[in-house]
Amino acid sequence: MKWGCIGVGTTVRFAASITSTQLAYYLNQEVQMPETRRCTYSSDPIIVDGHLDEPGWAQAEVLEFFVPESGAPVISRTDGRMLWDDNFLYAGFHACDRDVWSYQTERDCPTCHEDVLELFFMPDEASGVYYNFEINALGTVYDACNRPPYQAGGVSMIRWQQWDCQDLGVGIHVEGAINDLDVEDEFWQLEIAVPFASLPTVDGPPAPGDRWRFHLSRYDYSIYLPEGRELSSTAHLSKCDFHYVQDWDVLEFQQ
Repeated sequence: MKWGCIGVGTTVRFAASITSTQLAYYLNQEVQMPETRRCTYSSDPIIVDGHLDEPGWAQAEVLEFFVPESGAPVISRTDGRMLWDDNFLYAGFHACDRDVWSYQTERDCPTCHEDVLELFFMPDEASGVYYNFEINALGTVYDACNRPPYQAGGVSMIRWQQWDCQDLGVGIHVEGAINDLDVEDEFWQLEIAVPFASLPTVDGPPAPGDRWRFHLSRYDYSIYLPEGRELSSTAHLSKCDFHYVQDWDVLEFQQ
């Protein structure tokens, strides 16, 4: 499936329910409350190949990306979508990109130093444990299970990245010529399948109505960008920090 690269307007939705402590935080900080985003149940099998052409993807809510802090529209358009079934949490990305490049190939290398698409989620706010998956345009995986206090993970959270998500599914499709400066590319797509059984703090699949904190994010490095780099997220982040869980949105599982 080729999702379009034309900008659309933003629809603002507020979370249906947050705690009084969270509400006080948002009022005191004068930042936007998190939005509730829909994670649609897929009754059809998902083939993780980066093409995003299964019927479920067409039914999923489209998630727009924004520039952190300012909330401004992005130059490099990205669309994200979320699905789930009894075994997996799926994330799909369509990233418009005129200069697709990535070189790193080792597991848990710093993929954020090149073109990368990212999935963050926290199944249980009370535990504070969250997961992040950062995957470059070659399909190289950085994954981590981050536990509070997060600083106990050391420099660059090297301790938390020792965890590897078993049976993680990754599919990449590039429309263009990756790592070729002489070719102007069109887009690249990423499809991720995270097995619920591989998450140490999750006991089976979620139930309809369950809510997790989450966001999708992107690093885009390009010779066509005025500053050479653009960061973006589906959440309205009040600071340029993709790990700032207070500003993440709410993912509601629906069936």
